This record gives sequence, structure tokens and C-alpha cells, in this order.
Amino acid sequence: MGAVVALIAIFLVGMNAGNPVRKDAAAPAPAAAGGTPPARPSPPPPGIGKAVRDGKFEFVVSRVDCSKTQVGVEHLRRTAAGKYCVVSLSVKNIADRPKYFLGSAQKALDAAGTEFGDDELAGLYANQNIRTLVNKIDPGERVTGKLVFDVPKPVTLTSLELHDSFLSGGARVTLR
Repeated sequence: MGAVVALIAIFLVGMNAGNPVRKDAAAPAPAAAGGTPPARPSPPPPGIGKAVRDGKFEFVVSRVDCSKTQVGVEHLRRTAAGKYCVVSLSVKNIADRPKYFLGSAQKALDAAGTEFGDDELAGLYANQNIRTLVNKIDPGERVTGKLVFDVPKPVTLTSLELHDSFLSGGARVTLR
């Protein structure tokens, strides 16, 4: 068991060795006459309908519906512990080789920064009869599907963090 953990650690370190993180200090802004430079507010992350990229995927969230307590039909139905927030999105593979989308790598966040993970089984029920995200996505191909997050009833989601993989930095999408 220890050898397996060591091999995984060596693999992850090797993956990151070719991509060193570099943080350059920003050039100081010229001071306004008589004082401190004016502060520029950073723009909010892109919202619904806007494309964002992380790694080898381009994502577009088209809709978020937090009104459901069940997904699926008849015998293939799942009930939320709180409420389901169903996120409709498309994912395009911008790489030069096939890639799998991992629903379990995606996160939904509320205003306090609390993270909620994808309910993969509910996602399977919600994605019936469409070409979904669970298949291999070929280069240049765009697929649509739904991610399903089970959140407590009083929670309001404010953003999504969409990832190419578990190790990627993620791309933020605002939901307001």
C-alpha cells in the first residue's frame, strides 16, 4: 500500500515539474497626482451563457434550475436530501486527442464559499435520452448535459467551478 502511495506522489510531482508556478510581482501603477493610484475593481467571473476554459475543455453554462426535489422518471428516480440544482451546460474538447469529462471534479459554491459536489447518480437520471457528458469527447466535439448538485433547501448557489480534471485550477462561472 505504501509503495502505491509513493508511486502516485512521484507521478504527481513529475506532472507538476514541467509546469512551475511563477508569480511575478505586478508592476506598480503610476500614482495619481498627489497620492495613491486608483483601485481598479477586478471584473466578476463570466456568467451564464459565456464560455470559460480550463485545461483542454471549454464550458458554457446555459441554465441553472434549483426548483427540483426529484430527477428521473418512474423507477429511475432519485430524491434530493435538500433540493437539486440542475446545471445545463455544454463542454467542448479543445485538445488534439479524446478526453473524458469528470462530473465528480465539478463544484458548486454558495456565497459563503461552501462547496457542493456533483451527485453523479442523479446526473445519470437527469441525462436520459441525450448525448451526455459521460462519454469520451473527441477533439473539437461539443456535448451537452446536466450536472446535478444536492444542496440544502435554504442554500442559494452563486457560482460554479468547472474543471478539466481533479488537478486543474478550474474556471469560475457566476450564477447571479
